[in-house]
Amino acid sequence: MQNLRISKNGIWQFRYQIPKAQRHLFGNRYEIKRSLRTGDKQIAIVKALQLELEVRVAIQQNQPLSALQIPSNSPAKPATSISKANPTSLDPFKCLKLYRNSKVDQVNPKTIEMAYAKCHIVLTLLQAKGIKDIRRLQAEEARALLAQYPVNAKKHKQFDGLKGQQLIHANLKHKLPTLSSESVKDYIQKCSSFFEWCLQMEMTDINPFKGMRFKKTRKDSEAKNAYSHADLKKLFSTEIHTQKKYKHSHYYWLPLLGLYTGARLNELCQLYRQDIYKLDGIWVIKIDDKFEGQRLKNNSSRRLVPIHSKLLELGFIDFVKKIQHERIFPELKQERDGFGTAASKWFGRFKTKLGFQRGYDFHSFRHTVATQFKNSDVSSVEAAELLGHGQNNITYDRYGKAICTLKLARTIEKLVFEV
Repeated sequence: MQNLRISKNGIWQFRYQIPKAQRHLFGNRYEIKRSLRTGDKQIAIVKALQLELEVRVAIQQNQPLSALQIPSNSPAKPATSISKANPTSLDPFKCLKLYRNSKVDQVNPKTIEMAYAKCHIVLTLLQAKGIKDIRRLQAEEARALLAQYPVNAKKHKQFDGLKGQQLIHANLKHKLPTLSSESVKDYIQKCSSFFEWCLQMEMTDINPFKGMRFKKTRKDSEAKNAYSHADLKKLFSTEIHTQKKYKHSHYYWLPLLGLYTGARLNELCQLYRQDIYKLDGIWVIKIDDKFEGQRLKNNSSRRLVPIHSKLLELGFIDFVKKIQHERIFPELKQERDGFGTAASKWFGRFKTKLGFQRGYDFHSFRHTVATQFKNSDVSSVEAAELLGHGQNNITYDRYGKAICTLKLARTIEKLVFEV
C-alpha cells in the first residue's frame, strides 16, 4: 500500500502527500505523517485506509482538518475486528466497507453502491467469518446459490426479515423468478473486483472469484433490443410528436436526441446551453463533465456529436436559444444517479403504455444507432468516436486524435429514420 512505511523499529507509519491546491486545509503542510502504533501489517493497512478516508473526505468537502485520530488497536473497534476462527483473517463485511470507501472519489456513486450490494449478498450467502476463509470452493458454492436466489428479493413482502440462504429456502415455497445466468455472472465479476482489491491491500492471499468461466447464453448485441422501423413509428406517432402536446420539453426532445445522437440518457439530461455551439461552421453537442452536476461513464464518453439535420429541421437550435436557464432541461433535477432519474421513469411508463416489453428502454435508441451505423458500413472507429466508446487499440486510444468534425457530421447523416 503506497501510504504505508515501516520504521527502523518495526512500527508502521501512515504518510500522505497533500496536493498543492489543498494544503491550506492541512495547515499548509505538504505531507501528513502519523505513527500507526502497530507492527502488524494487516492492522496497519486497515488503520491507514481509515486515515486516508478522513483526508480524502476533507479534500472533497473542502473542509479544514485540524487533527487525525489514530484508530485504536482494540479488536472491539469495527475497523480492526477479526475472525475468532482465524486471528489473521479480517471480517469480510468490514473489508467490503473499506473497499466501498476507497472508491468514493474514483467511481460513480451508483456504480459502487450496486457493486457493494451484490458483494454483500454473496458474503451473506457464504457466511464466512474471515476473508481468508473464502476460497475457490466457496466461490463455486456462491455461484450455485446465486442461481437459486430470488430476483428483487427486497421488493417482496413475503421475504421481509429474511436474508442469505433463508431467502432461497423460502423461495422453494413461493417459486418466484431467480437470478438469470447473466446476473449470476455479474455478481461473480463484482466479487472478483472486490477480492482483487483485497489482494492488493494484502487483506487476503487469493482472489477466489478470478477466472470463473460462464457459458455464453446470448450475443453481446442481444443484451438490449434495437428499435425496428415499426417500433419507431409507434414511439413517434403519439400526440407528443405529432401535435407537440406535452407537459415537459424533455418528453419531446429526449427521444429525438437519443435517436439522432445515440447518446446515453443522462448525457442528454445534463446538457447545458453552453454544450450546444458551432464548431467549424457545424452545430455540435459537447458531451462533457465540466459543469456542475455533470458526470461521465468513463473518459471515452467525452466527445463531440454533430447535430443531425433532422434535429435542426425540427427546431432544436431555436428551442435551445429560447431557454431562460443555463441547463437545457431545467425541470430535471439532480438526484443520486444524476439528472436522468425522472426522465428514465417517464420513458419507462411511456413505452410500457405503448406495449413495449422488457428489453426495450431508452438505451435501445443507442443500440438502434449502432445497428444503423453497422448496416451503413460505418467504420468501428467512427462509430466509437460518436458513441463514446474506447477503441481498445493503443494506436487510436493513446496516439490518435479526434476525427474531424466535418467527417463526423457526414457520418451522423447516415442515420435515416422515418419519424
